[in-house]
Amino acid sequence: MKKAIFLLLGILAVSCNKKEPTAQSDLPFFFFDQIDYYHKTISDDTINAIIKKQNKSRKEQGLLQIIKGKVPVSTLDTLFINNMEILAFEKETLPKTLNAKISHLFSLRTVEKPDYPACEKVYRTILVFRNKNKVIGIAKISSDCSLNSIVGARYDASQFGLSGECKELQEILSKLKKQTH
Repeated sequence: MKKAIFLLLGILAVSCNKKEPTAQSDLPFFFFDQIDYYHKTISDDTINAIIKKQNKSRKEQGLLQIIKGKVPVSTLDTLFINNMEILAFEKETLPKTLNAKISHLFSLRTVEKPDYPACEKVYRTILVFRNKNKVIGIAKISSDCSLNSIVGARYDASQFGLSGECKELQEILSKLKKQTH
């Protein structure tokens, strides 16, 4: 009988010490150690003029494929990185101190009531995620529309940006630009 009482007291003590379930921990899209940030300042008028041109140059075609199209289609498609340099995209390697913040932004989320924007996507911000110098993910971001094209994500990234991640990312990148200029 004494053993039963001690057993019940032990179970009761353990059950009282249970913690409330914690929020779901981040499930990051990428495990990376470096982020290369490419960006292009180009007006919508300039883009529309290129689109309307009958005979586009190879550079113009390449630019449209990157900022409007589906290039790249996989993490193995790294030729577009060289093309961005040829097309005068600005490049910065982000400080490693931002890795945790950006990893948090690029994590799996479920959006209860997604608000899908109705605007034309133009990918002016491109992040290339690397691990040990190997490209493991690419995120093209249309900040104006909070739309994206993400390649190499470990999880479904279709709802990225619908919870304000694009806005938060742009704030981080804007602060970085102000610090470096």
